[in-house]
Amino acid sequence: MIRRLLRHLLAWGALALPMSASGHNGEVLVARLTLRADGSCAMRVTADLDGNYLLRDREKMAEAMPELFLLSTDSGTRPFAESAGEPSFSSASKLETDSPFQHTPEELAKTYRLENAEWQWTPGSRNFVLKLPEGSPHTVLLWMIDESRPGEKSRWTMMVAGDESPLITANAPSGARTGGRGSSWLYSAVAMLGAAAAWLVARRIGRRGTA
Repeated sequence: MIRRLLRHLLAWGALALPMSASGHNGEVLVARLTLRADGSCAMRVTADLDGNYLLRDREKMAEAMPELFLLSTDSGTRPFAESAGEPSFSSASKLETDSPFQHTPEELAKTYRLENAEWQWTPGSRNFVLKLPEGSPHTVLLWMIDESRPGEKSRWTMMVAGDESPLITANAPSGARTGGRGSSWLYSAVAMLGAAAAWLVARRIGRRGTA
């Protein structure tokens, strides 16, 4: 019944997330996707080692992460780890205060055994979709922060086996948005040449006027 309900809570939080009623759900993996302004991406997946019966330690976490997501683009679908590489791992004891889970003050005050897996990469294609493989035993709350839109409300989707995220679009690389350093030099050179040409024309006209 719970999994059927979760399947309907899709489309980047189209419905209110009823986490305040259910409280801290340790069985759910929390995946935070950050779209950086320079076009790169960062993903952090957090597991509650005491609350998640599938992931009890870092070793189990490391075994599960390569197969957690599939990444789909116009060129096909492949394991997320093939694009993002190997994750780094770290531990934490406090819940995130800005996640879509509506944690109570009591939950935020508690100490937990949290394990994080983190990736940083630049997508080969700006448009992509994240999928949970068929048969995946995990439930994932995927939420997204876009650094190019500060203050915008975070988007989220709850995923179970076979589900996929809405389309994700990474920001354009910094060089692509600004034209790049090489283009800037080119524009400056053209402007300087234009100014020099205008000065020469004005000087010739001035000489003719005094001749």
